[in-house]
Parts: sequence; C-alpha cells; structure tokens
Amino acid sequence: MSVFDELWDKYDSWYEKNKDIYRKELSLILSAVDSSKKCLEVGVGTGRFACKINAIGVDVSLNMLKIARKRGVDVILADASYLPFIQCFDFVLFIFTLCFLKNPEKALKEARRVLIDYGKVLICFIPKGKLTDDYKKSGSPFYKNAKFYSVEEVREMLKNAGFKVEKIYYENLRYERDLALVEGKKLP
Repeated sequence: MSVFDELWDKYDSWYEKNKDIYRKELSLILSAVDSSKKCLEVGVGTGRFACKINAIGVDVSLNMLKIARKRGVDVILADASYLPFIQCFDFVLFIFTLCFLKNPEKALKEARRVLIDYGKVLICFIPKGKLTDDYKKSGSPFYKNAKFYSVEEVREMLKNAGFKVEKIYYENLRYERDLALVEGKKLP
C-alpha cells in the first residue's frame, strides 16, 4: 500500500491547514486552464483542484479517489504511464504529481497520446530550491521519496515528450518564484 493510500487524510488536511497557499496554487492553475474544455488531471489525489476546474481525475490511490469522488470528480483508478483514454482531452494537468512519478517522461508521452491535436499539458510544481529543501527536511512521509525538478528540467522533459513550451507562470508561496506552472502544446 502506498503512503497516499495509508495517509490520505493527513495529505488532504494539509490543504485545510494551509488555505492561503492552496488559494495561490488554485489561482495560478485557474489562470491557465479553460475549464469549459475537456480536462484530465493525472494524480488527482483527493480532487481539490479537479473539482474546481471540472476535470476527470486518475490516480493510483483508491482511498484518495474515494475522497475526490465525494467532491464530485469523475475518477478512474489508473497509472500515469498507462492512461485508459485515446486522444480525447484538450488539457492534461499534472498538479504536484511529477515529483512522485517513477517515470515522468513516460507519463508525459501518455499525456500527449490522450490529448487532441494541439492540446495542452499543464505542469504545476514546486521547482528545486529553498521550498523543496524545506519539504525534504520536514520529515514528511509524502516528500521522503519525491524527486524535485528545476523549470529547465521540466522544459526538457516536455520537449522530449513532443511538446513545445508556450508559457511559464510563477507565483511566490514562501520564497520568490517557488511555484511554477509550465504550459506545453502538443506538437503534430
């Protein structure tokens, strides 16, 4: 059983304890997503973001999906590397998911496969830096095995997966530019 299945309630309660950070994260995501389009959130967790953008969610944690479903999110138990869809989404979102994936490039290639022509992938993450150092030092069971990436590393992953980086958005959480959202467009 994964740490997310075991400690789903601890994970979810973090958002209640850190409402200001959650609002900033959500605001950044909402500024980049057209929620009238068909969206998929990979690694949906408990659905805190997907319920606000009308996204379908996939995750490997059954316990997290139960909470997301209670929030009104249509969910499917699925792995990021093997998405059960074929070219049907306008947007695929990875919201604080990339750092937990064993093979993020494979997941991005899967995202590309399920996107319509010229669809977009959005990756929201905490770039390597002071905040990720804080997370690693905190002893959090969620970040113990996480692999954090720089914005340049994410850009390179997107390029290798067949995307053109169109925009990069930043927000300040605790430090300067410690929240990033990279938007990639599917190349033909």
